[in-house]
Amino acid sequence: MIRKFMILGILISFLSCKTETKKEQTNKFDANFNENVETYFLAEILSIDHRTKNKQWEEYKLKTCKEYQPIVLKALADYGDLLSKNIALETAKLNDTLGSYGYGNDLMMGILLEQPEFKLSKKPNGFTFSQTHLENDKKVQLEEIISNYIDSLYNFYQTENIGGFYERNADFYEGAINEVKSHIPKSFTDAMETYYGDSRQKYVALVSPMMIWPIEENEGRGIGTTVVKDNKKTVYEIMSPYVQVPVKSSNLVYNKFGYDYQPRARTLTIHEFGHSFVNSELELYKEQIDKYSYLFTDSLKKKMETKGIQNWNVYVIESFVRLGEIRIAEIQNDKERANYLRNYHTNQEFFIFLPQLEKRVIEFENNRQEYPMWKDFIPELLKVFGQNRTDFVNEKLK
Repeated sequence: MIRKFMILGILISFLSCKTETKKEQTNKFDANFNENVETYFLAEILSIDHRTKNKQWEEYKLKTCKEYQPIVLKALADYGDLLSKNIALETAKLNDTLGSYGYGNDLMMGILLEQPEFKLSKKPNGFTFSQTHLENDKKVQLEEIISNYIDSLYNFYQTENIGGFYERNADFYEGAINEVKSHIPKSFTDAMETYYGDSRQKYVALVSPMMIWPIEENEGRGIGTTVVKDNKKTVYEIMSPYVQVPVKSSNLVYNKFGYDYQPRARTLTIHEFGHSFVNSELELYKEQIDKYSYLFTDSLKKKMETKGIQNWNVYVIESFVRLGEIRIAEIQNDKERANYLRNYHTNQEFFIFLPQLEKRVIEFENNRQEYPMWKDFIPELLKVFGQNRTDFVNEKLK
């Protein structure tokens, strides 16, 4: 009898271990940092003196961030003598060139993440656009420029032993990763996939203590990108610091790393991952979206200037992503987060159509048999804009 109980106990223990392992394997969220991305942002810092476009803004970013982003100061201490070297000149030229083709440095994130990580000592692959607004000649030209630049960045990493910098500062990077992980709501990826009716293989938040972006009221910069491999999508969010960490003398240890603020960690993470479900689907409706561009009044444009939103199409995208944030909080029964997001996005960030959009999207949530995926309901959501006039916009912005 005792022997039977022992066997039963071993069996239960075995099944329990298998269940726990399965749970770990199905967890889709992770946080980390990527040496390709960090090396690019290091090269950007070195290139600022050589920029011809947006130079004043880049100089301000660096001057400000040196005061409270320790990794930036550490990098300048180790590599400041390279300010006039080839990588600085080539990075400045790349950024100025991207602008002339209608792109920003966010384009480089997905490209760098598709490459083997530089620390593996595998030479980069050539780059080709999978999708672009450029005509064929310009497309080929920019592909060649970017491919040559990636080769230069890889050589810079190897020649200057940039990997050694990450090893020397491993504790700081690990601290930043742990801060992000500690603030991300559990199972939010399940809630996102339930809401949008679509799935991704993995969701990865990449901390970037090297990315310079002035921190005011715990605002940081997030860049979202999706990498497709073997028809499976991995969604990345690259995060600048959003908490000021005053720089200490070189021999002191840090216990704060720039990411220890729950509201921003959650908002940035879910927001940037939301773009992977929204952006590509809205491309199919660009003509319909443009019909309502009269709502992007001068007063609304002015409010959006500081957020980098320069046209109506982007405003609609950002409105839908923020709508998703609110509804995902509701799906998770996190009323406090949902109410915070409603107030923040509508009243502080001036996405004034959110109350109307949210009221309309309830129809989608209550009719999932008719609308299995969020993208199926896009035409109905767009009708919300058609029900408004410019006087509504101007009145809301007074």
